[in-house]
Parts: sequence; C-alpha cells; structure tokens
Amino acid sequence: MRATEPQPGQLNIPVPSATQISPITYGLGAFGLESLYTVFTGFYMFYYIDELGLAVTMAAIINVIYGIWDAVNDPIVGLLSDNTRTRWGRRRPWLVTGLPFYVGLLVLVYAVPTPFLQGSALFWYGLVIFLLFELAYTIMAVNYGSLFPELFQDFQERARAGSYYQGLSMLGELVGFSIPPLMYATFGFVPMAISVAVVAGIALFLAIIRNTEDPEASKAPPLDLKDAFGEVLKDRPFLLFTIALTFMTFTTGAYTLATPFWVKYTLAASPQVTSLIFATVFITAILSVAIWGRLVRVLGIKRSWLWSVSVMAASAIILGLASDVVWGAIGAAVAGAGLGGGQVCREMIMANFVDRNMKRTGHRREGIYYSLLRVIGKLSKILQSLALVLLGLLFGYVSGDNPGPHPENAFRFLIGVFPLVFTSIAWLIASRLSFENKQA
Repeated sequence: MRATEPQPGQLNIPVPSATQISPITYGLGAFGLESLYTVFTGFYMFYYIDELGLAVTMAAIINVIYGIWDAVNDPIVGLLSDNTRTRWGRRRPWLVTGLPFYVGLLVLVYAVPTPFLQGSALFWYGLVIFLLFELAYTIMAVNYGSLFPELFQDFQERARAGSYYQGLSMLGELVGFSIPPLMYATFGFVPMAISVAVVAGIALFLAIIRNTEDPEASKAPPLDLKDAFGEVLKDRPFLLFTIALTFMTFTTGAYTLATPFWVKYTLAASPQVTSLIFATVFITAILSVAIWGRLVRVLGIKRSWLWSVSVMAASAIILGLASDVVWGAIGAAVAGAGLGGGQVCREMIMANFVDRNMKRTGHRREGIYYSLLRVIGKLSKILQSLALVLLGLLFGYVSGDNPGPHPENAFRFLIGVFPLVFTSIAWLIASRLSFENKQA
C-alpha cells in the first residue's frame, strides 16, 4: 500500500528501512501472550477468593504487593532488554529464556498443593507464585511489545500492523476469558490451566522464532541508568498519557476482576454466562479493530482515542444498571467496542513517543518506554485493591464462604461506579494532550 501524508492530528513518523515481517506473524505472538495472561488475570482472584476461601482483605494485600513488585521490575527488565547485545538480537534471548517459566508458572497458580490450602499458607503460596508469574510475564511482554516500533516504522504500516496485532491479541483474550469457564466448570481449574499453557506456549514459540530483529538497532552503545531513564522522564506528554492510561487500565481491570462475581451474584447466572459475557466483549473488540484503524487515519489519533474512552464510559453505565443477561451482553458489546479502539490507539501513540525520542537523542528506548508505561499503569492494581477493601466495608463481602447480605449490589458497584468515574478522569486528561511531533 502506498503511504500517504498524515492528516492534522495524526502521527508524523519517520520512514527508515525496517526488517520486513508479516503483521500476522507478529500478531500470533500477541495471541499466545495474551491468551495465557488473561487466564491468570481473569480468574485468579475468583479462584482464590470464591473457590479456595481466601479472605478478600488478604487478596487485596496480595494485589498491592503484586502491583508494587510489578512497578519495580518493569523498568529493570526494560533497561536490561535495551542494553542486551547478542548475535540473536536484543529481545529474542529474553523471550526464548522466559517462555518456559511463563507457561509453567500459570499451571502452578491453579495447581495449589494440598498443604497450602489451609489458613495463612494459601496467602503465602499465592503471593510467591503470583510474583514469580508476574516477573515471567514482564520479561515476555516488555520484550515482545518493544519489537513493534522497530519492526513497523511507517505510519500506514503501523496502522495496518496495529490492527492485526490488536485483533490477534484480543482473539487471545477472547480465548483466555471465554473458554476457561466452560473448562473449569467441567474439568476443573488445573486441566484448564494446562490446556491453555500448551496452546499459548506453542503460538508464542512459533512467533518468537519467526521474528527477525533489525541488526542496526543493536549497534548503538548501551545506555547507563541516568541516560536510559532521564530522557524518557523528561517527556511530559508521555507521562500524562501514562496517567490517563492508568485510569483506563483500572477500568478494564475492574471489568475483568468483577465479571465472574457479577455474573454469579448480580445476574444470578451460571459460569457459562461468564463465558458469554467475555466472548461478547472480545468478539466485538476484534470486529471493531478494523473500523478503529480506519478512524485513526480519518479522524487522527487523539480524536479516535477520545471516542474510545467515551464508549468505555457508556459501557460502565450499562453494566452497572444491568440486571439480566440481555442487558449484561449489551453492556459487554459496548465495552468491547471501546476496548478495541483503546488498544489500536495505544500502540500507535507509544510508537510515536519512541520515534520522537529516537530523533531527539539518537537512541532507541523501546524497552524503557514500554516498561515505564507498565510501571505507572500498575498503579491500577492498587486502585483495584482499594476497591476490594471498599466492597467489604460498604457491602460486607468477605469471601465465597461469607458473601455478606447483598453481594449482588457489591459487584454492581464494582463493575459500574468505579469504571465510570475513572474513564471520565481519563477523558479529561486525554483531551489536553497532543500526539503530534510537538510538546503537548
């Protein structure tokens, strides 16, 4: 496809030569990465709280520690990745080494040994396994995500590749969210985890061996700690963007955390309905990706992102008011449309920040940018933990063994009120930003 000049409000991106790779091949790795991770994020709290009986306050403590640990290890992994120099590239050694740990630890999350099922032992087992799993995911996600600006460097190419990447990523989320409830309802949580680990591991492995990094990217000298982070932390538009994205990450995280509970208590439905709700979200998101890709080229990146945030806010209202499966599915579809737009816009915005920094400093800092984005985004984990604590204080929910007098209202509040507030804040911040090659 012949490249055209970006319209006002779109990204102005240089067009150096790049290693040619199929966007579908790159997207295959996103499918594996996200399908496995969503099996963790979608059900680990439900499993430990409602199935194994871990108190919600203990789960909140784990979530806070998890978020802090995630914030600490992300920039370290990003710096190590950017400074790696091998004949296989900067990212591939990390990806190949991290893959077996990533798939194996998912199984251990759900395969809790019998001695750890009682009392405080469950808390300590969950804490340690969750932290190890998060480290493995960070290694995989930072390194794989950092490949995108290097492999796809033209605006039109990125718009096309971003659509494939996010489409297959959300297909992975569809698989990771919608199929597991059917599996654990029939076979249990451990067989479910093993099955997903095998499928996702194969997809990731095939993508990793097919991705060929640009050898020019490894010729730049390694950066010291001050140079690596100092230039990125001066990027005010990037920092504001990460704050807005933190509130959006909380919204999607609240949806993910709340849905199994919300289906069980608010909609009074079976685990199969959980599969239906998640499937509706991600099928709609996947179908919307191509539309959002076109909207970015027509409206520009900022207006497209603002529209996606607005759609997410509308979904919070519908989900919070829903009292049956029909309205729940409608709200899920609206959430999926907003999610699709947010994902497409995010990758293009991030690639632009990396390019602007490269033009200004002469160094590529993909790992630093992506890791710092994740650091600030992980503040959403702390917000989620506070939300869990509030459920206990406001509605008396403790665990599956002691759900309190009105658990249906507790999870209606979690899935509706919090997301509406935080998407509104995100919209206000995003409206003040510019994603052109000038300071906001």
